[in-house]
Amino acid sequence: MIGPVQTDFTAVPDWFPWENSGASIATAGGDVVLLMVDNPPGRNAAFYRVGRGLDQTGALTGGWTGWQQVPDWFSWANDAAGVAVADVNGDGEPDLIVYLIDAPDGPNQAFYRVGWSLDRDTGAVTGGWTPWQPVPDWFAWLNAGGDITVARTAAGLQLVVFMVDAPAGANAGFYRSGTLNPDGVVTDWRPWRAVPDWGFWENQGAAVAVADLDGDGNDELIVLTVDNPAGQNRALCTIGWRLDDEVRPADGWGPWIPVPDWGFWENQGCGLAVTGFGGEPHFVVLAVDNPAGQNAALHRLLHPLTDLHMAPDMGVWRLLERDSGTLAVHAALLRTGGVLFFAGSSNDPDRHNAHLYGTTVWHYPGDEVEQPHTPVDLFCVGHAFLPDGRLLAAGGTGQYDPFFGLRQSIVFDPDTLTWTAQPDMAGGRWYPSLLALGDGRVLAVAGLDESGMLNTVPEVYTGGAGWTTRPGSAHWPMYGHLFLLADGRVFYSGGQYGSNNGVRPSVWDLASNEVTDVPGLPGAGLRNQSASVLLPPAQDQRVMIVGGGPWDMHDHSGATASAAIADLSAAAPRYTPAADLHMARMHLCATLLPDRTVLVNGGSMMEEHADAAALGAEIFDPASGAWTMAAESRVPRLYHSVALLMPDGKVVTAGSNPARKTEEMRIEVFWPPYLFAGPRPLVVVTTPEVHYGDTLEAGVPDPADIASASLIRPGATTHSSELEQRLVDLPVTLTGEDTLGLRLPASANLAPPGWYLLTVVNHAGVPSPAVWVRLS
Repeated sequence: MIGPVQTDFTAVPDWFPWENSGASIATAGGDVVLLMVDNPPGRNAAFYRVGRGLDQTGALTGGWTGWQQVPDWFSWANDAAGVAVADVNGDGEPDLIVYLIDAPDGPNQAFYRVGWSLDRDTGAVTGGWTPWQPVPDWFAWLNAGGDITVARTAAGLQLVVFMVDAPAGANAGFYRSGTLNPDGVVTDWRPWRAVPDWGFWENQGAAVAVADLDGDGNDELIVLTVDNPAGQNRALCTIGWRLDDEVRPADGWGPWIPVPDWGFWENQGCGLAVTGFGGEPHFVVLAVDNPAGQNAALHRLLHPLTDLHMAPDMGVWRLLERDSGTLAVHAALLRTGGVLFFAGSSNDPDRHNAHLYGTTVWHYPGDEVEQPHTPVDLFCVGHAFLPDGRLLAAGGTGQYDPFFGLRQSIVFDPDTLTWTAQPDMAGGRWYPSLLALGDGRVLAVAGLDESGMLNTVPEVYTGGAGWTTRPGSAHWPMYGHLFLLADGRVFYSGGQYGSNNGVRPSVWDLASNEVTDVPGLPGAGLRNQSASVLLPPAQDQRVMIVGGGPWDMHDHSGATASAAIADLSAAAPRYTPAADLHMARMHLCATLLPDRTVLVNGGSMMEEHADAAALGAEIFDPASGAWTMAAESRVPRLYHSVALLMPDGKVVTAGSNPARKTEEMRIEVFWPPYLFAGPRPLVVVTTPEVHYGDTLEAGVPDPADIASASLIRPGATTHSSELEQRLVDLPVTLTGEDTLGLRLPASANLAPPGWYLLTVVNHAGVPSPAVWVRLS
């Protein structure tokens, strides 16, 4: 069996132009087809040829045909050209599809045509050519590359057109597709879509191809471009994963990966095609070198440039084309599987004054969003889920600079996608903490009141009855990290936004209003915008705090990497140091994963500094006490960023707002290593309604392969504060050939009533996709 192949560049013989205006390469069975545009004085001309019998050394064992001229090439100037091969009319013969970007005075325009029945032995098109057809809605005045390829969907062949727009300023890459009919005409063109993270200012070529790179039966969209900075050029590749029927990468885009040994200083085109050796796909890469003197073209074979080789150890990040629609100051996973992003006035006084408030519901994992009306300014509220799955939000912004809190409360209904007003609180709250209690009520503490002072009077919300005040308590900090313990008391971890107000980590007895300190937290003054989690399983009653930084933004000592764990089941709990993060960070997010590890992502080593962003994620294993590095994301996630576990086991991250009106809208999705560790188990239940203390019978195809089961409460997060998520162990009993008995918790303090994600994990550490259940 042939292993992964990588060859050196090999020159294309008989390359005659001194100047080129584009080139492209395609595969046809075991052959390659090469197109180039000659740019002499006067009118341009395009030529193609077939290289026969490509082998694993990169050699064309059958040699090259002579150059064939593309007839009726009308351009005097071109900005790119492309070629693809497909059986367009279904007669069993390969057809040649040629594409050009015409660059006259004024705006550019692109055209394509089909040459019928390519004779791969001679290189001739034997069935004639269709007329040139324009690509509609071409908006670029200058292009710096372009190409075409063909994808196949349930609707038939799809022509994919790619181009690099080269305006004044940074370039951008765009693609669109349409149905390629048997007559060679494309209909039903889809809108242009941008390739995300196109960070190039000058390009000297681009190419596109379609192939299944991971063997899952779905094609990927592969984009190659030549970056032309000051100095030596470089070529890079990015992959859009899992094309759907709209020829859109449904799983998002991987990182830009450089083509090794790109030793050119100037290029006048490039190409990319995919072929197979040893049952594995390989890239065929073309470069047009533009030195002083005559040009040259070279090609090579490469194993696909992907990040999949590291996925089983580090996971991968995918950058979506879909954005969050609303700055993700607040985010919650709804029991419908959708994601709720909301921001109120988005840290923007102008929006506040204009009553422009934002909410977006993303129907994950699809591309559809809705933007319900937001009646009040929900910027910097607290939030918690109610037992019926609605999200309660309380507080908000009454005034900017200085900030005054609002008394309002409101609930979001995931079924109707509407916000509905609830009774007001007794006092305003800006940056409060809301905590779901075991009896279904919600506790609200802290935040700035309607006069800008710290609100020290807790309140409790009861569905249908509104709010009641409680006796005054400690000066709990803003967005303090609170956890409901199994005995009904509340633990403050020592993490918060801003200063801790002199309050130490402590256990608060709601019945007696007594507060007992929990000593031992290292770096207690460096826990501004840290993250805290109730480590899985919740039965162990261990809380970890990790990261954070100084509360005074003028303190440039930077973030801490330290972590510590408090065992709240002990008679006299105290913090003990845990292993440090590999990267110091504040503004971080910590997310419980179904394999009972903790993902930390985002943040920065210095408050609000994108240039000090911690892009590498880390995963903590409570069993071993060790951190391992995970894949790097591309987008710095600072203040006002969020992360949520999704029912499919992935983690969505969004947001970042280091300065007013600087709003990061891009979404990234983390695929943890367990998604690359083998087949996933499955779990099904006959009813979503489950009850405390019962044994739930769950269907699983292979019960003996299941190591554990759990309930995970969906996340609702803001400002590095995530008070909702918890993972509760469900003891497992084998009850049949395809069933397990899952013992549900007896205590509502251990698992407050509401909707949960039910998952099982096999002995390989791979979790099932989750199913929703409602615990009551």
